[in-house]
Amino acid sequence: MARAAKATTVVDEIQNYLNGVAKSLVDRLYGPNGPAWGTRLSELEATVVAIRQHLSERMLHDVLQRQAATVDERPEAFRACPSCGQAVERVPAPAPAPSTDSPPPDPRRLDTLGGAAQWHEPECYCRKCRRSFFPSVQEFGP
Repeated sequence: MARAAKATTVVDEIQNYLNGVAKSLVDRLYGPNGPAWGTRLSELEATVVAIRQHLSERMLHDVLQRQAATVDERPEAFRACPSCGQAVERVPAPAPAPSTDSPPPDPRRLDTLGGAAQWHEPECYCRKCRRSFFPSVQEFGP
């Protein structure tokens, strides 16, 4: 339950801002008089759910991408192999191909309670275990 309490505290701290964002979105979508009479509740609900989905996924992408950008500043616990505890090496990002036709590396993708989260995360390598992994993934050893 600690996670829910922490999330609630964070939301409480920015509640006034969120209320302003909600009001701004309603104004932008429906104008100062609100939706037209006869608009079904199901239509309003579908719009709100779609906005919530987009906002959740975008926030997850941004927050995870920002964290991944600071990989060189990660704590010691994230500088060791989750299996053997040995220090890991950061795998250099692949050099851009001379041709612009090659796609960028695939982002990491996870399905979460807030929707799909996608971001580019640097890869680490453990010489002892001879395996690559993402530093944010902490697993139990064998």
